[in-house]
Amino acid sequence: MNDMTAKFTRLDEDTVDPLDLLLVVARAKRDILRATVAAAILSAAIALLLPAVYSAKAVILPPQEDHSGLSGMTLGALAELSSVGGGSGGLGGALGLKNPADIYIGMLKSRSVADALIERFSLQTLYGTGSLAETREALDKQVSIGNGADGLISVTVEDGDAQRAADIANAYVDELEKLTRRIAITEAAQRRLFVERQLGLTRDKLAQAEDALQRTQERTGVIDLDSQGRAIIEAVATLRAQAAAKEVQIASMRNYAAAGNPDLIQARQELAGLNAQIGKLERNDRGGEGDIMVATGRMPEAGLEYLRKLRDMKYQQAVFEMLAKQYENARVDEARNSVVIQVVDPALAPDEESGPRRVLIVLLATVFTLLLSILWLFARLVLQRTQQDAGRHARWHELREHLAWRR
Repeated sequence: MNDMTAKFTRLDEDTVDPLDLLLVVARAKRDILRATVAAAILSAAIALLLPAVYSAKAVILPPQEDHSGLSGMTLGALAELSSVGGGSGGLGGALGLKNPADIYIGMLKSRSVADALIERFSLQTLYGTGSLAETREALDKQVSIGNGADGLISVTVEDGDAQRAADIANAYVDELEKLTRRIAITEAAQRRLFVERQLGLTRDKLAQAEDALQRTQERTGVIDLDSQGRAIIEAVATLRAQAAAKEVQIASMRNYAAAGNPDLIQARQELAGLNAQIGKLERNDRGGEGDIMVATGRMPEAGLEYLRKLRDMKYQQAVFEMLAKQYENARVDEARNSVVIQVVDPALAPDEESGPRRVLIVLLATVFTLLLSILWLFARLVLQRTQQDAGRHARWHELREHLAWRR
């Protein structure tokens, strides 16, 4: 019983009385007030010296494409986009995106757009960075790109110059439009690019065939043939051109159509029918398969050579005309299904600065200094009480000895 009473008595002696704490604060109220006022004045001076930051925001409506247009995106098109410079994951998981707007957010965060803006606004010199990678990181810290609950994409740029912040935000929208035009996203764009390449190759072959025919005319002196032979040649050339154009159409459809697609099956059947007609016209009187010129073997050698060159030229010309029609149709489809980026709110130069929050800085510094001063007084009171207690002082000394690395 005596031991229990001694323990409680010792506990009461060790415990700091709240009244003592209040007395300590009251005695040092002037020092606390001086420290708090000094902290407020110093933090206010520092806050006023901090450079102003302006925030400009551009809001755009994501392109409203149909499902077929989005499904036509290929891995090759995605490969043209670089990784995002800033820890947001890039477009590596684009195939698993749930919202189509995420694709365009990834494009806005791509390295291609960042490099274009760095060059356009000379950001490497402005930020004072030593490499493009550091400049991209600095730009990423100044820009916030996201998709809101309303489905709109916002691009927010912070900069020390109000007009430059607005210009950079609007430049993001411009670069997004350029990037969508450069990358084949829709089926119509893929078809147009494919036919355009084939049209360029056919144009070169047509020019070569025309040059070859001209050289043959100059060398042989033959400039015309009878109407019957010309009609047969033109008929065969036209059928071959139609077959070649149909092959181009089938090849372009394979990029986005499955093997069982009805349009693809119909195109293959039409190609088989054209080949059958060509085979009938190219048979000679003896029923053997061969070139159409074999049946006109009684013509002079010069006329025969002329007919062959004329046939090649007519063939390339017919193919070129067929592809030109397909190219125009593809351009119309692409224009109808093209990606349209609508700007809801263009970025404007802000009238007021968005940071730094000077009032908040002064308030936090003042409150922190006040609390720190009070805690320091409490700690000093506890230390004084500890030093007055000989037994506790001995225990503190023993604790310091045990915590020391060298004893």
